[in-house]
Amino acid sequence: MIGLRDPRDSISALTATINLVAVGLLIWGVASGAQPGHPGRDLTGVVTLVVVSIAWVVWTGARIASLRTLAVVSLAVMAVSGGILAGLSSLAEVFVGVAALGATMVRPLPVSIWTAAAGPLAMLVTRAVAGLPLSYALGGLGAASAGTILGVTRRGSVERAERQAELKVSEARADAERARAELLAGRNHLARELHDVLAHTLSALSLQLEALDAVLGRESAVPPAVTEQLEATKRLLREGLEEARGAVRALREDSVPLEDQLAKLAGDRGATMEVVGSSRSLGSDLSLALYRVAQEALTNAAKHAPGSSVALTLGFCDGNVNLSVSNELAPVAGNGSLLAASGAGYGLQGIRERVLLLGGTVEAGPRSGSWVVDARVPG
Repeated sequence: MIGLRDPRDSISALTATINLVAVGLLIWGVASGAQPGHPGRDLTGVVTLVVVSIAWVVWTGARIASLRTLAVVSLAVMAVSGGILAGLSSLAEVFVGVAALGATMVRPLPVSIWTAAAGPLAMLVTRAVAGLPLSYALGGLGAASAGTILGVTRRGSVERAERQAELKVSEARADAERARAELLAGRNHLARELHDVLAHTLSALSLQLEALDAVLGRESAVPPAVTEQLEATKRLLREGLEEARGAVRALREDSVPLEDQLAKLAGDRGATMEVVGSSRSLGSDLSLALYRVAQEALTNAAKHAPGSSVALTLGFCDGNVNLSVSNELAPVAGNGSLLAASGAGYGLQGIRERVLLLGGTVEAGPRSGSWVVDARVPG
C-alpha cells in the first residue's frame, strides 16, 4: 500500500541492536583468528574486514529507514567483500550467508541470486590468487545457499502474511458495505412507510380542513375565534406535513440544504435568521438534528415568551457547525402563552441526546436578558 513501509525492508530497534552486536562479534572473531606473516594478505584482510563491517552497519541503518536501494547496494558490497575475506578466514563465511539472506528477502530470486553468487565467486578468486586450496570455497557456497533458502522462506512467510492482511481488510470493507446497504434498505423502507401512512394521512386531513373552511365560509354567523383556530390548525397541519416530507428526505439522504430549511422555519415563526461563514453541504442526520434544535427552541420561545423577538444564527467554522437561537425573556413570570403548560418538559433533553449522538453539545440558559440555545456539532 502506498505510504506504508514494506515489512521486508524495515526492522525494529531491538533487531538492529542484535545485528550490530553480531557484526561486532564477527569482527572480533575474524581479527583474533588472523595469522600474521603475509603482509599482502594481512592488508587485504584488514581492508575487507573494514569494508564488510561498514556494509553491514549501512545495511542495518537502511533497513531502519526503509531505504531499499541503499540496502541492496550495501548487501552487494557485503557479499563481495565478505567473499574476499572468507577466502582468508573461514569464519567470514557468515558475511556471505547474511548477504544472500538479506538479498533474497527484499529482491526477487532471479535478481537476488547474483548477489548470493557474488560471495562464493569472490571467495574462489581470492583463494586462487592467494594460492590456497580451492576446496575450502565450498564452505562459502554452502553459506550462500543456506542464506538464500532462509531468505526465500522468510520472504514467502511475509508475503503470505501480507496477503492474509489484505484479505482481512477486503473482508472488513465488504462487511461494512453490506452493513451500509442493509442500513440504507431499512431507512428506505421506513421512509416509504412514513410517506405512505403519515404523509398521506396528513394530506387527507388537510383536504378535510379545506372543505370545512369552505363550508364555514358560506355561513354568516361563524364566530371569529372559530375561524382563527381553524387557520391555526391548518397552519400546524401544513408544518407537520412539511416536516414529514423532510423526515422522508432525511431518511433517503436527500435533504434540502439546512440554511433553506431554517430560513423557511424562521419565516413561518416570525424570527430573523443570519448565516455566518461559508455554507457547505451537510449530512442528512446532522441537518435534521440542527433543524430539530431550531424547531424546539422556537416552540419554547412561542410558549414562554410570546411576542418576543427571536433570532437564529447558523455559523460555519472549521470543523464545526453552530446554531444559536435567542429570544427576549418574558418581562413577567407566568406571562407565557396558553401553550406554556403543554409538553412533558423533555424537549431540550431530547435535542441534547440527538446532538450528543453526533458528537456535539447543546447549551441552554439565560444570557444578557435573553434565553439562548446554542448547539455545536462537528461537520
